[in-house]
Amino acid sequence: MHIILKKNIEELQHQFGFDEEDSKLFEIFCNFCIVSTSFLGRYNPYLVTTQEDDASIDGIAFIIDGDLISTEDDAKQIFSTHKTGLDTKLIITQAKSGDKFKKEEIANFGLGIKDFLSLDPKLPNGSINKEALKILEVILNNLSKIRNKIPDIEISYCTSGIYKEEREINAAFEILERDVENLDMFNSVIVKALGRTELIKIWSNINTTNEAKLQLREYFGIPKMPNIPQSYIALVSAKEFVDNLLTDDNGNIKNEVFEENIRAYLGDTPVNNKIKSTLQDDSKSKIFSVLNNGITIVTPELTLTPNSKVIELKNYQIINGCQTSNTLFENYDSIDEETSIVVKCIESTDEDSISEIISATNSQTVIPFESFFSLKEKSKLIQNYFNVKNEDVNSDSNIFFERRENEYKHKQYQQSRIFDIKLLCRAYNAMFLDQPHNSARYVTKIFDVQKDELFKLDDHEAPYYTSALAHYKFSSMINSKKSDANKYSFLRWHIFFIFKHVIHGKVENIKSNSNKIDKYCSKIINILSSSDKKYEYYFQECFNIIDSIELPTRDSIKRGKYQSDLLTATTSYLKIPNSGS
Repeated sequence: MHIILKKNIEELQHQFGFDEEDSKLFEIFCNFCIVSTSFLGRYNPYLVTTQEDDASIDGIAFIIDGDLISTEDDAKQIFSTHKTGLDTKLIITQAKSGDKFKKEEIANFGLGIKDFLSLDPKLPNGSINKEALKILEVILNNLSKIRNKIPDIEISYCTSGIYKEEREINAAFEILERDVENLDMFNSVIVKALGRTELIKIWSNINTTNEAKLQLREYFGIPKMPNIPQSYIALVSAKEFVDNLLTDDNGNIKNEVFEENIRAYLGDTPVNNKIKSTLQDDSKSKIFSVLNNGITIVTPELTLTPNSKVIELKNYQIINGCQTSNTLFENYDSIDEETSIVVKCIESTDEDSISEIISATNSQTVIPFESFFSLKEKSKLIQNYFNVKNEDVNSDSNIFFERRENEYKHKQYQQSRIFDIKLLCRAYNAMFLDQPHNSARYVTKIFDVQKDELFKLDDHEAPYYTSALAHYKFSSMINSKKSDANKYSFLRWHIFFIFKHVIHGKVENIKSNSNKIDKYCSKIINILSSSDKKYEYYFQECFNIIDSIELPTRDSIKRGKYQSDLLTATTSYLKIPNSGS
C-alpha cells in the first residue's frame, strides 16, 4: 500500500486502538474519512462499518439534522419533535484495499446497493445493515419533515490506487448512479470515486482544522458565481486579522494557513521593508488599506452574520498576501488601532476554481512559471512522501522537497539536502523521463518540453524521491572528492539516466505510473541509503561506462546523440558477466 496512505491508516488505528487485518482497517479508514466530511462530531467508525460479506457494502451512515444516527430509536427521537425541513443524507461506501478500480466490482457494489434499497434484501445482511434498514423505514415514514420531502444519498467507492477516468470505469459509475436515480427514492444522488489522493487529502483536512472569526469594519458581497457560492471584500482591523487568523494559542504564526501560497515568507526584502516602514509611519499607516494590495483567503466553509458583521472561516488558506501577513505579524507592536487591511474571502471547494484563483491573484507579481507546479496536488503528496521517507532512513540520507519558494529558508538544513521545484524536476527528468540532455540545458527548457509529464496525478511519488536522493548522494561524493566524482560532475544528469539500469543490472524502463515502480525504486533507495555506502560502487560503474566511449563536450551533452550512445554502452556493459552486481 502507498506509504503515506499506510501512515494515515496507522494514525487512525493508534487513535482508536483497532486490532484488525489490513483490509478491514482500510474499510474503517475510508468510512471515517467519508462520514467525517458530513458529520463533524466525535464517533467510532466501527458504528458505520458493516460486517463481512454484507451485501457488498462496507459502510452505512445516516446524517439527520447534522447528527449521526445509528439506531432506530435515535431516528424516531429526532423526528418526534415539531421541527421540519431536516437535512437527511444516507451514506453508503465500498472500500477495496487494492489499487485498481474494477468494472466488475463496481457493478457488484451497485447490485448490493439496489438489493439493500429494495427494503427486502436477498443478499446477506449483518446487524448494522439490518438496523440501517429500520432507520431508512423511519425516514420514509417521516418524509413530510425532511427538506425537499425526500432524503439525499451519497455513494463512495474507494481503492488505495489512483482513479483514472477510463471509459469503462466511468460507465460503471454512471450506470450505478442511473440505477439509484431510477428508484425515485432520493432528491440528490452523488456517486464518488475516491483513490488514495482524495483519501489522503480528506484525512489531512480532518486533522488540520483551522477556524477563525473576524469582525468586519465594512464589507460588500460579490454575486454568486459557478463553484463559488459566496465571496466578500471586507475592510478589517489589521490587529484583529493578526490576532484571529494568523496567531496560534502559543503566540506563533500559523504557517499551515499558507500551504496553498506559491511563495513562503521571504523575510527582509525591499517590498516587505516598505510594508514595515508604512506601518511605522503614523500618517501612512492610517491609509494602509489603500497602499497595500490586501489579502485573499479561500475557505470551504464561510458564514457571515450581517447584523454583527462577523465572518466565520473554517479550514481557510491565505492564497495571496503571505508577505503582507508575515510582515504584519512581525511588526505587530507597530500596528495602529486604526490601521485597516482589505481582505477578500472566497468560499469554494472546487479544486480547479481554487487553482485559477491562486494563479490569477498571483499573476500581478513576477513569479516563475515553474512555481505554479507547487499548486498541483501531486507536488503536495511528493513533499509529504519526502517527510515520511525521512522517518524510515537514517539522518545521513534525509532530504527535503521545498515545494514553495523559500519554504525552508529559516530551517537549519544543509543546502545540498534541499530540492526546489527546478532541481527536483531536473533530476527526475533525467533519471525517470530519460531526458538527461534537456536537464543539462537551461533549466526552463524542461518546463517547456516536459511540463505535461511533471507532477502527473497518476505518477507514484517514489521516482521523484529516488532521483533527488541519487542527486544528493552523488553531490556528496563530489564534495568529499570520492572516486574522482568531480571529474564527472558535468555529466551528472547522464549518470542518473544510467544509474537505475546499473543497479538493476539491466536496461529496463518502468513508467512512473506503473504498479512496478514502487518496488523498482525501493531497490535503488535501499542502496542509496545504505550505511556501507554501497552506492559509491554503482556510481563507479557508471563512470566506467562513461569511460568506455568518447568523452563528450559540454555542448554535445545537450543533444540526444550522446544520450543514445551512452545507453548503447550501458546495455553492452551490463551484458558482461558479473558486471553491476
